[in-house]
Amino acid sequence: MPGNCKNSGMSTIQSRLSKDIEITGILKFHGELIFEGKFKGELVQGSSLVIGEGAEVRAKSIIVDNLTSSGLVEGDAAVSQRCHLKETAHLQGSLKTFRLAMDDGATFAGALEISKPANIAPSAPSNKPAK
Repeated sequence: MPGNCKNSGMSTIQSRLSKDIEITGILKFHGELIFEGKFKGELVQGSSLVIGEGAEVRAKSIIVDNLTSSGLVEGDAAVSQRCHLKETAHLQGSLKTFRLAMDDGATFAGALEISKPANIAPSAPSNKPAK
């Protein structure tokens, strides 16, 4: 159920899809989504995705700012800020993220790329003379 929470003067939308929900296709959301059901499809896209224990997300592409998972994730995930795999999490597929945390017991099988966030400038060029 959608709700509004006050956090440092800014409102944050929080939604929950419980374990009796099954979605096929495309899932787009704003704010934080707590997902406890089953999803199978092309795309999951949004701000902050929390996947509950026992939940399953099988998507060709997962594009979020933050991902916290206690369930199963299958697919190619691009997490622009932080990915946290909790003790019961299983991630299968590629993961591109800025920051990764894995609790003991979490499993990950696939390609991993740790990258700088878009708002951080590349390092200064070296002062080596050109050839």
